[in-house]
Amino acid sequence: MARDKKTMIGFDPLAWLDNENEEQGDAPGKEAQVVAKEADKNIEPKPKAAVKKKVKMIDVLGTQLDEVALLKGYELSVSRLDEVMETFYTDLFEQYPDVKPLFSNISDGEQGLKLKAAVTLLIENIHNADALQTALHDLGERHQAYEALPEHYPVVAELLVASFKKILGRPWTKAVSAAWLALLGMAAKEMCAAYVEKVDSVDVSEKEIAQTEELPTKTNDAEDNAMVETDQPVLQLHSIQDIGKSQALRNDMLALINDNDEINIEASTVERIDGSALQLLCALFQYSKDHNLNIHWVNPSDVVIESATTLGLKTILELN
Repeated sequence: MARDKKTMIGFDPLAWLDNENEEQGDAPGKEAQVVAKEADKNIEPKPKAAVKKKVKMIDVLGTQLDEVALLKGYELSVSRLDEVMETFYTDLFEQYPDVKPLFSNISDGEQGLKLKAAVTLLIENIHNADALQTALHDLGERHQAYEALPEHYPVVAELLVASFKKILGRPWTKAVSAAWLALLGMAAKEMCAAYVEKVDSVDVSEKEIAQTEELPTKTNDAEDNAMVETDQPVLQLHSIQDIGKSQALRNDMLALINDNDEINIEASTVERIDGSALQLLCALFQYSKDHNLNIHWVNPSDVVIESATTLGLKTILELN
């Protein structure tokens, strides 16, 4: 008869070894198994190793791009490009209605198809530099004929990437957005490189000045027509100075620098100004240094100063 197992304090997990009638190697009793399971619960699990994000940088026409993120974005979007393009053009025309005339000779459906084709072209040729560069230069020549300006491209890129994010949601990550912005920036650089007489923000040539002698220096918005009282010519900025008014701003600038050696910029009513306008103004200030043109700000609004500061353009624009 097996003797009773007794312990000093409760259950002794080693008592089963003292049982002479159990064979060596037998598993512990039920009570021991319960204790073992409870002990296992108190053991902290080993932390899982961090998953390293895959990044493969490639050089595409002088720009470093994350190929993994680019291809992931294309894989996510390829079946939903129609939705992305529809969202893009809706947002573009709502936010920048003044660019609508640039698309007057093409239907909404054709616009979407052409942009889809351009996106596919970029992805399919990231390893074929010659073909990609040739195609982008051809696109650039055509877009210059459509009167698309270099400052339009950053706005298009940001809106397009925002449209991808809006349609695809969380799978479209920050890394994917960054990769696609870089891709679109590279494409814009190559397209603009093909522009005839390189329109580099404002590249003012003698021929161009001669062609603008008759251009009026006026604005389109009634509320902006109040000109400051001064003997000097005035460049009047709109209350909303965005990409839709870039061509008009450019023309006004060219007309003013034709026969003047001093210009005032009236910006007291500006409530919103975007990067395209600030780029044009930067080009004007650069031109002034090379051609002895004096430029003075007249009561620039806080919005103008804050926007220039945010973009690091305050010194160039002499807003100190």
